[in-house]
Amino acid sequence: MTFEEAVRFVDSTLESKTGKKLTLTEKNILQAAWNNETYSNVAESLYLSIGHIKDLASRLWQRLSDTFREKITKNNFRRLIEELYVTQTFPEEKIAENDTDESLTSKGNILIIGDLIQNLQLLTEVLSKRGYKVCSIPNGKIGLRTIHKHPPDVILLDIKMPEMDGYEICKILKADEVTSEIPVIFLSGLDEIIDKAKAFQVGGVDLITKPFQPEEVIARIQTQLAFQQQKRQLREQIEKHQQTVKILYQSRAVLTSLLNSSQDGIAAIQTVRDLMTEEINDFRCLVVNPIFAKLLGQKRKDLIGKTSLKKLLNQLIPTLFDSLISVVETGEMIEKTFYWENNDQQNWYYLTAIKFGDGCSITIHDITNLKIIQFKRQMEMYLE
Repeated sequence: MTFEEAVRFVDSTLESKTGKKLTLTEKNILQAAWNNETYSNVAESLYLSIGHIKDLASRLWQRLSDTFREKITKNNFRRLIEELYVTQTFPEEKIAENDTDESLTSKGNILIIGDLIQNLQLLTEVLSKRGYKVCSIPNGKIGLRTIHKHPPDVILLDIKMPEMDGYEICKILKADEVTSEIPVIFLSGLDEIIDKAKAFQVGGVDLITKPFQPEEVIARIQTQLAFQQQKRQLREQIEKHQQTVKILYQSRAVLTSLLNSSQDGIAAIQTVRDLMTEEINDFRCLVVNPIFAKLLGQKRKDLIGKTSLKKLLNQLIPTLFDSLISVVETGEMIEKTFYWENNDQQNWYYLTAIKFGDGCSITIHDITNLKIIQFKRQMEMYLE
């Protein structure tokens, strides 16, 4: 099996079960795992930090584990995918053998653990008819092994069982990071003396008493499946937000480094408009580097977010404020040359400003040396 075949297999499976395909970065991570390479190679090839790649990889392995219902890691990825690819039955073959594809039409995977066969058969029949994929286990220890190998979406767990009761099984599940998020609904007989408080203390999310009412069982399960779906969506949103923040932070660090090392004065300003007339009253400083701040006679930290820039801008060039308003309103770039002195420093500068969103970006370049050369040439021509 080639890596390209493996990627197509993984991609199609993810799309069919989650509606999402692999990103380019995720494919690079899988290729590193396939070729037994380090994440450093991926980070270097994509110009990203190794920490960022490791975070993406961790989420990717969890996503694949959830989709294929196997614990997939960087170390076993190639072996497991090759095995799954060989044993995978394609949808066309499934349709030929069955009226429906259970893996695609199933509303959820339900595991039932209990020692009474009649109860297992009843619940299995009720849930299967409603479109759920059901697995029934008559023994707690076997149930635990099954859960770790094929984690279900919801567990229906009988409280009173020999050898290992439901409380003990639930404690074990909640203590394990892999299974702690699986909702456990306890089952109990109407005449059984049970400790309801204990059922919830050990991690149970609900309790159903026998005899079972089909509609009640379905409603309780649907509630937990919906809750789990909301939790997954929330986690995905949080992960995306954290990833975005991390990328923005890295980008900001790079931008700050570039701005601070630049020999030119650089700033980005945004308009401050009248709420009624929408006329430009002032500008707010969004970005500024040390060179630009020095020309305004200010510290960089004091300028970020500052409004009332009109006076400071006009100190550089009279009417500069009005010129910048014109840039925003017309979209036409301005170019100006000005002389600046401060204590023992006398310099000539070349200023350009271009429209940027509802504001403009300003660049100031030191042209003192050029002015000196021009002056010397003029003197030489005059003396000739």
